[in-house]
Amino acid sequence: FTVDNTNLQGGFMLCFLDDGCGMTPRQATDLVYFGRSSKRSSNSNMIGHYGNGLKSGSMRIGKDFILFTKREDTMTCVLFSQTFCEREGLSEVVVPIPSWSRSTRNPVVEDYEKFTMQMSVICKYSPFKSENELMQQFDAIYGTSGTLVVIYNLKLMLNGEPELDIKTDSVDILMAEIHENLPAQRSLRAYTAILYFDPRMRIFIQADKVEMKRLPYCFYRPRMYPYISSSFKEVSMNEMKKAEMDVKIGISDCYIKRKVLFTACLLIVSFLFRKLRKPKKFFIIFGTNIKNRSQDGMLIYNNSRLIRMYDKVGPQLKTGSHFGSGVVGMVDIPLETMEPTHNKQAFANVKEYNHLLRSMGHYLIQYCKDIGIGQKGETLFWNEFWYLSNRWCEMPSDATQYKRRRAMEIPAVVQCGEFMCDRPEYLPSIPLGTIKRLRQSQNDKEKQLAESIQRHQRKLGDLKSQVSCYLKLAQLSSKPSVGENKQHTCFSGLPLSAVWWQLLPGAQFCWTEWVQDSCPMWTASWQLVSWRDL
Repeated sequence: FTVDNTNLQGGFMLCFLDDGCGMTPRQATDLVYFGRSSKRSSNSNMIGHYGNGLKSGSMRIGKDFILFTKREDTMTCVLFSQTFCEREGLSEVVVPIPSWSRSTRNPVVEDYEKFTMQMSVICKYSPFKSENELMQQFDAIYGTSGTLVVIYNLKLMLNGEPELDIKTDSVDILMAEIHENLPAQRSLRAYTAILYFDPRMRIFIQADKVEMKRLPYCFYRPRMYPYISSSFKEVSMNEMKKAEMDVKIGISDCYIKRKVLFTACLLIVSFLFRKLRKPKKFFIIFGTNIKNRSQDGMLIYNNSRLIRMYDKVGPQLKTGSHFGSGVVGMVDIPLETMEPTHNKQAFANVKEYNHLLRSMGHYLIQYCKDIGIGQKGETLFWNEFWYLSNRWCEMPSDATQYKRRRAMEIPAVVQCGEFMCDRPEYLPSIPLGTIKRLRQSQNDKEKQLAESIQRHQRKLGDLKSQVSCYLKLAQLSSKPSVGENKQHTCFSGLPLSAVWWQLLPGAQFCWTEWVQDSCPMWTASWQLVSWRDL
């Protein structure tokens, strides 16, 4: 929501109120640092774990923000102000972070002089000029916990007007001077309506609730296709490289106190290697936008959060052809399959993302055939929904009977508006489609065979280049060692992946002998990662 304030650049403040669990003073302090996030863990399914979002996002919209948060019996305020640093000529960022007791409203301080200085900075460079006004902002967080972020001194366009338009629509926030056919690229309300693939929260804009959409049920004749691929490897490779580094650290230190940790690291590497080899599976869903056929393309989600929207694929990219146009594709990619960039606007591995788009183009063709567009032709298909103009961007007939015809083809799905609703969720089933593989021509088969031979020849060459290293490792293992440090140096010159999953018999003896001498408890655990299992 917005609050008018003509004394500030832009004329208003942009506010975000969250009734979540809030933050302790320690957690609020971590906001100041780039790269810190409490959501970063091995079993976390959240994508907001980079520790950059609040700082970079708010600084893109305005020059300053002030945050109010309360949790348990503490209330904390954080001022992050470029204006303060510029006017005071500071060479580094200084962030005041005072705290109060929620029950007594007294400051929680160890150094009262520091608290007084922080309050003077906040009252001078924030929109709130007294401690009483700050307490009023904490009162705006109506629950026992939550967070309020206020962004002010908003960025302006060249004409002096703010980039955000709050005057055109009283219940929406629009991007000024942007006139797109796709509402989600201009309207905050339209964007948040499709922001989550599986929406589980309530969002209000200007005190008016956003009607969240379950996209697979918003289109004509949705169909889902299972997609299995072994091409998405970057995330698993990064995890395995990190685990290899941990194991190398364990190798250098396991003689002292980390034998158990070293063993656990090897088990983790084994698990990640199997995970790397395992094909990734998820579903691609298609539907036809009969309400507005000009709004089409692919919506790509990551862990239910929208990353890319309305990217064209396959036949949609061809000029002069409308085959596949009007179709919207949706896919929710797990975080362990593909990782988004820090700004959540693209994917880190462009090669893997382009491979996904090419695959979606093939699936799009199959979907168009399955629902009859290929048999009827585009013109006859769209005439059934009263798209009578040859101009693709024109809307269909607005007569009541035709609007009813289009509405009857799409199921009505409503999000429960009750807080902590415990009613069972019911959604109509989506038919499962199958992709029909085209038969390859003889030339394509010969080309594929030649590429396979070349690929295996390259692998063979790489393997031969490593044989000498493995034999050297075996020879070193047969020599009597003097001291523990010398015993483990035979591994230092080799990549760890080469040591433990591609060992020759001689090197395997070296590894087994070394493990039995260095980590006696490893013998029982070793069966868990035997070469046959890999």
